[in-house]
Amino acid sequence: MTDLESRPESTPSKTFSRRSVMKTAAWSVPVIAATAAMPLAAASVSNANLTWTGITGSLLSLRVLDSATVVTAALAPTLPTQLTLTNGAGAIANQSASVSIVVDRPGGINITVGRARGFGVYSFNGAPTPAGSRTSTYQIVGFPRTTYTTTTTVNVASNGTFSIPVVWGLAGTNTGINISALANFPVTATVVVGGRTLTATSTISVPVGAGLL
Repeated sequence: MTDLESRPESTPSKTFSRRSVMKTAAWSVPVIAATAAMPLAAASVSNANLTWTGITGSLLSLRVLDSATVVTAALAPTLPTQLTLTNGAGAIANQSASVSIVVDRPGGINITVGRARGFGVYSFNGAPTPAGSRTSTYQIVGFPRTTYTTTTTVNVASNGTFSIPVVWGLAGTNTGINISALANFPVTATVVVGGRTLTATSTISVPVGAGLL
């Protein structure tokens, strides 16, 4: 009787063990697949870099931001005309990106009285920038520091490029002072996409006697 009573107890234990193994195996497959896909998406953004491209020195006319005024230069400034994201292996698909473009005050020019113009983003990716997306800040006198912020969607093929045209305008006001020195405005673009921050720097250079500022 002892042998017969012990058999029913051992049989359910084995059955339960087999079912548990099958359930565990079935649930493990999608978890492993999802985990394997995560590094691929991250790698696509980590392979990317950002640069200012399309440097030109042939633009003679610039619009004053938030105004109908157009200023024609006697000598053309040198400035970048597009922001380019160059991708490595792995596509970046439909990623939302935040963009900030800052134009700082030029160094080495001492202005004690009055204000001169600086530069700001007039058009981004083919569309005029709304006034609310831009700031222009003076330190009482001198040149303004401008900031433009927006969001955009990034789609870049593996080992491809994504370029955004940028059109510059003149920011701030001129109170009648004459700038008789080479003015180099530092330009910094910051793009945050896929959890990574990409930065590109360049310069807007205005020659002596351009008559823009």
